[in-house]
Amino acid sequence: MSLPAPPRRSIGEILVPRRVAVFGASDDRGKWGGRIMHYLALHGFDGEVVPINPRRAVVQGRTCYAAIGAAPPIDVAVIAVPAAAVLPTLRDCAAAGVGAAVVISSGFAEIGAEGAAAQAEMTALAQATGMRVVGPNCLGLINFRNGMSLTSARVLDVERIIPGSIGLVSQSGALMLSVYNRAHDQGVGFSQIVSVGNQADLDLCDFFAHMIAAEDTEAICLHVEGIADGRRFRDLLHRAQAAGKPVVVLKTGRSAGGEAAARSHTASLAGAYPVFAAVCRQAGALLVDDPDVMVLAARLAQRFRTRRPGGIGVISSSGGLNGITADRLADVGLGMAAFTPDTRAALSAVMLPTHLENPVDLGARRQELGEGFTVAEPAARAVINDANVGVVLVPMTTAPNYEGTVGALIDGLESGGKPYVFVVTPGSVATGVRALLRQRGVVSCDRLDDGIRLLRAWQAWTDAEPPAPAPHLAGLPALAAGYQTEPAAKTLLAACGIAVPRERVTTTEAGAVAAAAAIGFPVVMKGVSARIVHKSDGGLVRLGLADAAAVAAAFAEIGAKLTAAGEPAPTFLVAEMLTGGQELIVGARHDPQFGPVVLVGAGGVLVDLLDDVAVAPAPLGQSQALGMLRGLRLWPLLAGYRGRPALDVDAAAAVLVQVGALAAQLGERLRELDINPLLVRPAGQGAVALDARAVIG
Repeated sequence: MSLPAPPRRSIGEILVPRRVAVFGASDDRGKWGGRIMHYLALHGFDGEVVPINPRRAVVQGRTCYAAIGAAPPIDVAVIAVPAAAVLPTLRDCAAAGVGAAVVISSGFAEIGAEGAAAQAEMTALAQATGMRVVGPNCLGLINFRNGMSLTSARVLDVERIIPGSIGLVSQSGALMLSVYNRAHDQGVGFSQIVSVGNQADLDLCDFFAHMIAAEDTEAICLHVEGIADGRRFRDLLHRAQAAGKPVVVLKTGRSAGGEAAARSHTASLAGAYPVFAAVCRQAGALLVDDPDVMVLAARLAQRFRTRRPGGIGVISSSGGLNGITADRLADVGLGMAAFTPDTRAALSAVMLPTHLENPVDLGARRQELGEGFTVAEPAARAVINDANVGVVLVPMTTAPNYEGTVGALIDGLESGGKPYVFVVTPGSVATGVRALLRQRGVVSCDRLDDGIRLLRAWQAWTDAEPPAPAPHLAGLPALAAGYQTEPAAKTLLAACGIAVPRERVTTTEAGAVAAAAAIGFPVVMKGVSARIVHKSDGGLVRLGLADAAAVAAAFAEIGAKLTAAGEPAPTFLVAEMLTGGQELIVGARHDPQFGPVVLVGAGGVLVDLLDDVAVAPAPLGQSQALGMLRGLRLWPLLAGYRGRPALDVDAAAAVLVQVGALAAQLGERLRELDINPLLVRPAGQGAVALDARAVIG
């Protein structure tokens, strides 16, 4: 097989072309070709525009060519012709030496097998000739630095496009343009925005890589529907982190079930989106669930770069809105900061003695100080400089001297070097305030929902650690492919240094009684079966067997269940009975896109009900493992809740580290591993894998 031809143009050259050809060029701005010609002129494209239309000699004052082969050398061609004409047009472009083609036309892989076959020809043509292709089924791209606006969308019907330093790559063209339009109305500028469409040749990662290296881009927004090369995407996230460029990710399809597997909780709980999110978080990306919030988060991260520790400070012009804000923050689990004594002392100079706590109501000022705006600056200064405050939310209703109050708040907030967000709730009466916020470069929105979404993403953003080196595990047992029952899986765990109960395997009643006596009563008895995965549901578990008679009875009952399930030679596991502590599930799987991942969550029979899990790429270090545990809702039970003894979280984290090392070392061979439950015992007593199963490839 021959290697792909070298690309005729780099991404940088595609975004800064010297000469652009527009197929279907027209004097009529109602047609897509006419609008593109108009927008290129309107927004000051600094290159040459070449119209292509066999029925015109001149278009919008420019010489028009009947065919691309007759035109001067072209860097980028824009194509929006019927789907059936796209491939012939691309072949003509390739023959004419065109550097790259932006294919807006749809009707390819998104419509089924016939379109996919045509798209495959497009990909082959790009690889054979080196002519790069953006699309098909895209809405073009815009470089705000040189006025290159290769889209026909009417959102460009503006006096000027605003250059900025946020880059946007989207797999949805319509969403890209909607985001741009809303951002433009708020005064937000971009460096480049790109719609990649079906990604027949150039994909999201290609443009992502360019923006990481581009000096004119300080923050990057990515709208992701699917990733073709997960490992490359993960590497680029880490490269952006190392370059100090914040990345904000909006993922479509978060609710997809991913890879369901009847045998493994891990395979279903660590599905497609949880793994994607874990990869993003490990690389320090901000995850958002709304396109408008994506741009707000990029602006906030662009200004402040890192998240300060601490809770949320709230300042408002309304006690009523403060109450609503406090309720909404509590609803989503966002903590408000408790002010320090120094902050309360500073507030006491301007606020009533009854109103020195978070949230701050500017209406509760000392009356002798006059209008509310006179206390805004010192109150904001006190809150933003509180050691317990990491970010400030300013939800505003109407207020006397509205612009003066907001300006004073900004002055005070700027003193802290910490992020802050305004929510402007009124309608047209706040037009002047919105203009002031745009002029001062303040991140703001109109709805409390958007402000809270932004703070949720911000508070979840961490300065992630780099991936940990994987320790080598020596002495692993030979592993046959297929489903590993509990005894085999525990043999593997024990070889990794993970504690398991004292236990024996037997096939006879006498052997079971002897095993129980040797281990010491009470004991647990389980049936061993590759057919019945969930042993509790299948009636294969008996707990607290206190004597030989109980063991014999359990042997008979479980044996009957195994025989009924078709086990030709029933096998039993007799183990010591361990109690006390908290049950977790710990798992690992090999994700087809991102490689090995580790999962931890609420375990035992409640794993599906509680859905309290954390996922991370493997391998991981001890501090990362502890971070996963702290992120669980059940963390208070591990740390010691209401007088209960603290549990051995260091031992639990060590199990996560060892499972991650195993997953990294076995790679694709470790399809699935479940430890459920892992019993985390009181501090100093360790963590024990009470049950386990695995699938080896």
